[in-house]
This record gives sequence, structure tokens and C-alpha cells, in this order.
Amino acid sequence: SGPILRAPASTASIARFSQRILDERRETGTVRGMSETSQHADLRHLFGSTARAHHAVYGGPNPGWPRWYAEWMYGQMLILLDSDPTVDELEAWLVAIDARYSDEQPEGSWPGHYADWTITWDTDRS
Repeated sequence: SGPILRAPASTASIARFSQRILDERRETGTVRGMSETSQHADLRHLFGSTARAHHAVYGGPNPGWPRWYAEWMYGQMLILLDSDPTVDELEAWLVAIDARYSDEQPEGSWPGHYADWTITWDTDRS
């Protein structure tokens, strides 16, 4: 079995991020339906903070990272996406976008590209 998961240093950051999104949705009276710019920024932040949390737990390569990311991000993804993917679907999606990123090697930060592709995926699903 893998390492025992401990609370990573970025847990507080992720909790603040989730709370900020929930507070914003309560203020506007919506859970979803945010602007694409806000959704992109929130997804980009979620991918980056998940990477930092994963690094804090594993400290290096982990072949099971897609499942770990999917489980870690699941609650926030349900808030940010219009569709309701399962953890298994998120895991498969992460594998697919990682392969795309490796194939295309686009300029810029990977969290930004993952956010772009996730918005398109979500739109196609809903």
C-alpha cells in the first residue's frame, strides 16, 4: 500500500479556496453558472494547489497520481463544473489531459491548459 496520507501544508489553502467559492455562490444565490473567466481562474488555482498538496504528501513521482488528484479535487470539481463527474471519470479525464499536454507541449503553465481543457470537457458533457 501507499504512504499514509497526512495533512499537507496546503490543506489550509485548499480549505480557504473551497470556502471562498461556497461563500461567493451563497451571495449570488447560485451554486454554478459562474463566468468562464472566474471558472478558469478557480480551476487553474485548484490544479496548482492540488499539485502542491500532492508534492507535500509524496515528495516525488507517484504513478497513482491521477486517482489521488481525482479524489482530492472531487468536492471542488462538483462546485466548479456544470456536469457531475464521478471520481472515476475525473481520473480518466486527468490521464487524458496529461497525455494531451505531453503530446502538445504547449507554452505556458500546465494548470492553465488543464483548466481550459476541463472547461471544454465540462461544456461538452453538460
